[in-house]
Amino acid sequence: MTKRIAALLVVLAMLPAMAACGGAVSAETDWTPAQMAEAIWNSQTPAEAVPLLPGNAVYDVLLTDSYLLDAAAVEDGAVWTSAATAAQEIAVLRLANPADADTVQAALEAYLTARAAVFFGYMPDEAAILEASSVAVRGPYVALLACSDVSAAEAAFERCFTEAPPETDPAEALPSAGGGAGASDGSSDDAAPLPAPGQDDEAADGTDDSTDVSLPSGDDTGQGDAPDPSGTDTDAAIPLPWSYDEDRLLAAWEAGDWSQLAEEDQQILDVCSQVLAGITAAYETDYARELAVHDWMLANGRYDNDTLSTWTEEQASPNNENPYGFLVDGVGICYGYASTFQLFMRLLGIECITVEGTAYGYTTPHAWNQVQLDGEWYCVDVTWDDPTVSYTVSDAAAHRYFNATGDFFRSTDHQWDESAVPAAEGTAYAWQ
Repeated sequence: MTKRIAALLVVLAMLPAMAACGGAVSAETDWTPAQMAEAIWNSQTPAEAVPLLPGNAVYDVLLTDSYLLDAAAVEDGAVWTSAATAAQEIAVLRLANPADADTVQAALEAYLTARAAVFFGYMPDEAAILEASSVAVRGPYVALLACSDVSAAEAAFERCFTEAPPETDPAEALPSAGGGAGASDGSSDDAAPLPAPGQDDEAADGTDDSTDVSLPSGDDTGQGDAPDPSGTDTDAAIPLPWSYDEDRLLAAWEAGDWSQLAEEDQQILDVCSQVLAGITAAYETDYARELAVHDWMLANGRYDNDTLSTWTEEQASPNNENPYGFLVDGVGICYGYASTFQLFMRLLGIECITVEGTAYGYTTPHAWNQVQLDGEWYCVDVTWDDPTVSYTVSDAAAHRYFNATGDFFRSTDHQWDESAVPAAEGTAYAWQ
């Protein structure tokens, strides 16, 4: 027994030396958060980074409004994110009190879940990145690792506690606030360019245009070859500020005269006139025309991805929730897709409503449509049929949410007040 106790004492005496040889990693480091964030970012597939440092307006907003942290609890930090709309985001925070690490970790994990909900359905690849991301903790350091290769990011974070820091510190080359070359708040001429509203980000949606109708380009809003009931009286146009009103457009369409409408209304109806002229000439049934509108929308518009960015939301189209944003600016969010599809359907005389609900387990607002064909109702989610991805979307995937049942929508993470809308149980006109 005495020998065993002696052996145990020897082992206990050796533990500190064993730890120093690599058994445990110290929480002490000479790396700055900016150096750590840059090293973690560089462990991923090369991508243009936008560094955000303390004192920068965007950094401060991220810390308090997005991460929901007490700024006083963060002694120093750095965030590396992408200028483009993407999920990749690396943040390293050094806390004033290491005891706050668990609280900060929980807040950042909640942030990742919320971000995944925002991307879900619209940019599924980015949502998948966020769902697989993690938050690493080492003493007073907490790292948010939203990236495609989490293992490499975690390894890079750990190396910051075992290797010497680089000779340069990006925080010394980047001003923490204000303008000047390299300013990370996008205020200088040298900052990373931001996508303009309606600008095509060249993300492939993989869908084909099933009609011969093309979206008018440039300054042509359909006033050329298409009928032009707009007239020449612009003095009577509705004064600003303009807001979308479907009933106003439907009344003008039925009257065949929209010369008294605001310019925005006229532009919407000009595009609708040109698109529907081609569709009604090519297709005779309500189902065929509905399908043609759905496919035209996939081919000629895109989701306003600027709304998904953490820090470029101000660049989003101001009309992305209504048909002007989709038909004139070429972009929309789910409400823009749904209101545009509904307007097309009602102009065609097809009964259609917009359903306002949620997705991702009741965590994020979402909107889609229901249409009535031959007395039966069907669900249509044009937005989720048009995801922003880097690969070609199959024909089946591009019609997954076209004329589906309510049961299918419930099974695919759509939630809504079912007592407020007709039951969608039709199957005769489901996409084949």
